[in-house]
Amino acid sequence: MRTLPEKYLSEIAIPKDVYDIDLVVLDRYQGFSAELLRLALLGLAGYGFLIGNIVFKMQTKDGALPYLNAFIGSWPLLAVGALSLALAAMMALGHRYFSTDSLTHQVRRLRLRKRLEELKHKPEERERLEQIIAHESQSLMSDLNRCRWLLLGASISLLVGAAGVALSFALTLAA
Repeated sequence: MRTLPEKYLSEIAIPKDVYDIDLVVLDRYQGFSAELLRLALLGLAGYGFLIGNIVFKMQTKDGALPYLNAFIGSWPLLAVGALSLALAAMMALGHRYFSTDSLTHQVRRLRLRKRLEELKHKPEERERLEQIIAHESQSLMSDLNRCRWLLLGASISLLVGAAGVALSFALTLAA
């Protein structure tokens, strides 16, 4: 957590139906990013399989490695594919972090708004809370924007990486 626990106003209860839909939406997005992460890691494992079980294990009777030259010849494609899959995994993890952080800002905003309703006769305290709510709103929007770009970037990187894996397999095995 970036702030102290007492600043999250945990003593202020919020009815579950107020934020329940936020939890459902968060779960769906995090499920999608988890799937992107899983597929990116699977693609990286595909590279490991290609290298470990085909390129360096399959030998001719005279001990030569028939796929080694094709594998070495396609190194730019291999590099782009592997880096794209690693980038997809990092972005999916980043999405999971910022989406959880955005829920923290949302809950804190809800609690502060409830506290604000209780402070009808304390204008100085209301002004301070309104500033904190504005800051939480700004942080929430910033996190949501990051989430959108991280999910989009992870999806595109996964597609590029998957194409790299497929083409690497095809070029290496065609030799």
